[in-house]
Amino acid sequence: MYLLYLMPLYAKWHYGGGFRDLYHNWKNFISFTLHFFSIKILFSTLLAPFWRMDEEYKKEFDPESFFETLVVNTLMRLVGFFSRMFVIAIGLIVLFMVLVLGPVTLLLWALAPLAVIALFILGVFSILL
Repeated sequence: MYLLYLMPLYAKWHYGGGFRDLYHNWKNFISFTLHFFSIKILFSTLLAPFWRMDEEYKKEFDPESFFETLVVNTLMRLVGFFSRMFVIAIGLIVLFMVLVLGPVTLLLWALAPLAVIALFILGVFSILL
């Protein structure tokens, strides 16, 4: 008897507050992914030296030290570029998965009570037949 009383309340929550909470959780996952992988910051510092390691050029002209500094700074920028690009790529893949799985989750959430009812009816019919 109590089950019949609770079913409309559950349906009201499931298709009302439950959807709203699920949508807010999806937005939080998107925000978390963007902040966790720091995609905006990594794009803005794409060509910055890796871990702020760079050699200072000497005041006097010495070709050996000039090219040595040039090679070290270039390598640090390349290491920084590729490590940032790797993190950005992983972050964009995860963001894409979050963006795709959000509507799928909303659809599954909408169909979940119907699936329970359908499986219950299927179980009753399988017992009777």
